[in-house]
Amino acid sequence: MALSAGQVGETRQNGYFFNAEHRHLFSIFFANFIVFGAGAIVIGATVPKIIRDFSWDYLIMGAVLAAGSIGYFGSTFLCGVLIHKWGPKKVIVSTLVLQAIGLAFFGLHPNVATNLLAILLIGLGEGGTEVVTNFCVVRMEPAGQSRLMNLAHAAFPAGAIAASLGMGLLLEHGIAWQMMFRTLAVLCLLIAGALIFLSFSTMQPEPRRESSRATLLWLIRQPLLVLLALVVFFYIGAEIGVSNWISEYYVQILEAPLSVGASMVSVLWCGLLCGRLLVSVGYRSDRQTPLLFGLTCLATLSLGLALLMDTAWTAGLFFWGAGMGLSAIYPVVIVLVGQHFTREQGLAIGIVSTAGGVGSFLFPFVMSAIADHFSMIAGFWFYVAVSAVMTLCAALVLLRIGLGEK
Repeated sequence: MALSAGQVGETRQNGYFFNAEHRHLFSIFFANFIVFGAGAIVIGATVPKIIRDFSWDYLIMGAVLAAGSIGYFGSTFLCGVLIHKWGPKKVIVSTLVLQAIGLAFFGLHPNVATNLLAILLIGLGEGGTEVVTNFCVVRMEPAGQSRLMNLAHAAFPAGAIAASLGMGLLLEHGIAWQMMFRTLAVLCLLIAGALIFLSFSTMQPEPRRESSRATLLWLIRQPLLVLLALVVFFYIGAEIGVSNWISEYYVQILEAPLSVGASMVSVLWCGLLCGRLLVSVGYRSDRQTPLLFGLTCLATLSLGLALLMDTAWTAGLFFWGAGMGLSAIYPVVIVLVGQHFTREQGLAIGIVSTAGGVGSFLFPFVMSAIADHFSMIAGFWFYVAVSAVMTLCAALVLLRIGLGEK
């Protein structure tokens, strides 16, 4: 039977790792999240180049980005169910193979349908990584803490930074941007191969006492889970949306070169990396909701200030601050889900991750429509509004848990 978060916490309260199996699994999950971050964010760094190479407009680009989000949110929900039927190993290995196929074929040809299918497969693979990693790390985490979850998720911005800077270098030296996607495909297959040989014996889900449908209906009627899902819905929409379009923002609004625009994606993700590492190392309190609310406030304020700046580096400073604010929101929400819905962690995490996937699909697509019909700057102010609503939802979570309600 799998160890609960509390039982694992009793094994070792003050450290990150609890036994050899957890150390090995966490190391591979960390490496996989680096690749996940690189694959998810590198397309944003490449948006200006893709638009110009393939002669796409903003709506076509938005549709392609939306296809990846459709794959992601469909996969997160499906994997939340499959993890109880197949177990985490089969789920993550299968989805990594799908991700590798998508990465290998993306950008081979300007044909929109081909690229839609490729990025759909990438999204399907990323959803499996998201759900399985969160499910397993929650079971490694000491009760009431989010340090290990933040450390795991720090790998995502690390990969995003490396990929965006790498793409900037490729573009600067005239190397085909598709090379980055092929490299990531190979890495996905290597990680899938490594996971096949690792044990998941303490990561198996608890046997269900009720049907998946009955459990799902019960979960979606829980006010706290709905609020947490809404926080992630708006958070992912703002985070991925800004990341996907910040490169084009720099090229069009701030008149930066393509290579600089691609590299500036890393500024946002550097903020996320710094924030997640700071929380992982320095935040030892068991109170997660004040942290959640404070971070959402910082993200909203910084994003608004970034849009008021008229130079690349001053705007970059506040985009970095927005990244700091966005940094630990998702890991903290996942920890809260694990704490308050212990019996059905897999499905509850799947629901929250799916909400994020819907946000990653909906908001960038709306953004592309706003940018196409109005202006790029109007689209970014839309994201400030999205971030403000996220902050309101976080305040409601703080009030609800502060009142002692489940």
